[in-house]
Amino acid sequence: MSGRLYQSVRPRHNSASVVEPLRFLIVSDSRDECAALARMLAARWPQAAIEHWAPIERGGLPGDRLAGWSAILLDAGPGREAPLAWLSRLRQTADPPPVLLLTAPGSEIGAEQASRAGVADLLHWAGLEPRQLARAVGDALAEREARRAEQTGADPPWLRTTRWEPARIGAPLDDAAREVPGYRLLRKIGEGGMGQVYLAERVHDGLQLVLKLLGPALRGDPVFLQRFVREYKLIAAIADEHVARIYDQGFAGVQPYLAMEFLAGGTLAARIHEGMTSLAALRLAGGIARALDAIHRHGIVHRDLKPQNIMFRAGGARPVIVDFGLARELHGDSTLTRHGPLLATPRYMSPEQCLGEPVDARSDLYSLGVIFYEMLTGQKLFGDASPADLMLAHVRGEVPRLPPRLAGYQPVLDRLLARDPERRFQSARELFATIAI
Repeated sequence: MSGRLYQSVRPRHNSASVVEPLRFLIVSDSRDECAALARMLAARWPQAAIEHWAPIERGGLPGDRLAGWSAILLDAGPGREAPLAWLSRLRQTADPPPVLLLTAPGSEIGAEQASRAGVADLLHWAGLEPRQLARAVGDALAEREARRAEQTGADPPWLRTTRWEPARIGAPLDDAAREVPGYRLLRKIGEGGMGQVYLAERVHDGLQLVLKLLGPALRGDPVFLQRFVREYKLIAAIADEHVARIYDQGFAGVQPYLAMEFLAGGTLAARIHEGMTSLAALRLAGGIARALDAIHRHGIVHRDLKPQNIMFRAGGARPVIVDFGLARELHGDSTLTRHGPLLATPRYMSPEQCLGEPVDARSDLYSLGVIFYEMLTGQKLFGDASPADLMLAHVRGEVPRLPPRLAGYQPVLDRLLARDPERRFQSARELFATIAI
C-alpha cells in the first residue's frame, strides 16, 4: 500500500486541479548574487523557470503585471525605485505573487516595515543557506495556494488528496506492535512514557493516519485513561485547519487507541532547529494565535503548548496544534487535572501552572510567548536550567531583553510573558489583531 492515494473523509468540491509550472523572478543588479540564488532554487525545484531582472540596466523595477510569476526574490540594494513603495503598489494588483526581500548588513529595512509592505519573508544575504531559502520560498508558495483556495471556494490544502511514502517514515514495526481491528499498522513513528505512535492505514478506505496507543503502564490509571478518551471528545468536533483532525477513538480489547491525522510537514521544533527569519517567526506566531483562538472559542485550554505539539501538513505553512491530552474545558468542572502541572513541560509552563493555580486561555498565550522567544532567537528561554529552576524562573524571573536587531518585538514579548495574566494579551484574537501581517 506504499504511496497510496487517499481521499479526505470530508466532502470535496468537484474542481479540476491544474499544476502550474513554477516561475521565479530574481530582481537584483548583482549577477553573482542572482547566480547564487538561481543555483539554490534549481537545487530544490529543478524544473522551475528562473529569470533575472537588473533594475539599473532596465530602468527600474518590474512593472505591475507580474501575475505569471510563482514568486519574486527582490534584492533591497541599489535601484531606481524604493523597493517597499514598489511592493505596496504590487499588493494592489490581482493575485500578486509572493515577494521575498533580501537585505545586506546595514540595510534600513526592518521586519516591521517589510511586513507592512506585504513581504512574504525577509532574508539576509549574509549566511543565507539553500535550506533556509527553500523553506522560505516553499512557505510563501503554500500560503499563496491557501489564500487562492479561500478566495475561490475550492477545497483548501488541508482537505485535499495527498500522497505518502510510508517506507520513508519512522522505523519498521517491532515484535511488540499490537493489532488494532480495522487498521493496518505500517511504521512506528514515536514512543514515549504515554505510549506508542504508529503510521497506520484504515482498512476500509486506505486512509493513512496516525494511531496513538496508550502504554500498558497507564491503562490501569483511571485519570490517564479518562484523559486519553476525553482528548477525542474535546477536539473531534472542531473543524479548523489549525487543529489536527481526529477520526476515531476506541478500544482494541484492553488497548485504548486514538486515530488522528498524519502531519507530514514535521514539527515547529524542527523548524526552529533549522533556523528562521524574524519575519517568519512573527508570521508563525500569528498563525499559532489563530489556532489558539480556534480552540479557545470551543472552551478549551491546551495547557501543554510547545514546539513539539505544533506541526505542519505536507507543504503547509500554517501551524496545526496537536496533542490535547492535557487540555481542559474552560467552563467545565472536570477532575482530570490533578496530574496537569506534573505532566506539562516546565520550559513552556505559565507562572500560574507552576504554582498549581487555576488556568485559563491566557496561560496558553504565555506558552506561546516562550515559543516566540525561541523562534526569534534560536535559544531556549532561561537557558539549560533544571525543571525546578525553570518553574522558579517563570514565577520570579524577568523577561529577557532581545538583541538590538529584534528590539521591535520586545513589547509583544513583554505582554506575552507577563507574570500577571491581567497584563498579558487577554485573548488569542487580541494577539493576532496586534501582530497580523
